[in-house]
Amino acid sequence: MSAAQNTFVVISEDAELIGTVRASVGEHALLQVVRDVAEALPLVTTPPAVGLVIDGNALHGTAVTQVSRLRANSPLVSILFVTSDLRASLLNDLQPLRVELLARPLPLAAVERFVSRTLAAGRLSDLQMSAWIERLAGEHKLSGNDVALFPLVLDRETPEALCARLNIDQEALSRGLRRLVKKCRVRNTDRLAKNVMRDALLSGSQFSASYVSTSAHA
Repeated sequence: MSAAQNTFVVISEDAELIGTVRASVGEHALLQVVRDVAEALPLVTTPPAVGLVIDGNALHGTAVTQVSRLRANSPLVSILFVTSDLRASLLNDLQPLRVELLARPLPLAAVERFVSRTLAAGRLSDLQMSAWIERLAGEHKLSGNDVALFPLVLDRETPEALCARLNIDQEALSRGLRRLVKKCRVRNTDRLAKNVMRDALLSGSQFSASYVSTSAHA
């Protein structure tokens, strides 16, 4: 993945927490530090972030409401919520949103493990996405030229870079995208991207188990 696709976002003003995430991320991802959910929303949406660390002390309003907004905009992002008050009600509210929780005083090693797991999951997500696109191609009889457009559809390549890679102009690209959405029976590329990301995530558990089993016997 490129750095733009491998992004971590931290919502916090806690220098210790930010420093721990920064050290854990290193050169493996781009780190974006913001002050609130409003600033984080566009970063977890386009391009999609792989990891999000939320400092509960930085939130304004109900935690579950704020986290729900972020989860709705980025169903694939891994989320770590750091709290100064770990209550059973908070745990019950956030677990359905697929959020990990850490309580202060901050266990720095746990933050490092979250970052490592998230980066590994991001690489596996590429494999999951490729597997799902291959399945989609078979179901909708997509050509090689159709499949070649998916990096653009998924915001992993710019139109200019794709045109250069495929040696086509903008007009040919537009025709190709119209053909792709028609074959996939969706209204536009945005809907296609959301469908692919959702379905790849839902199929991820089965794919991950198969991948781990294959790797263990390699």
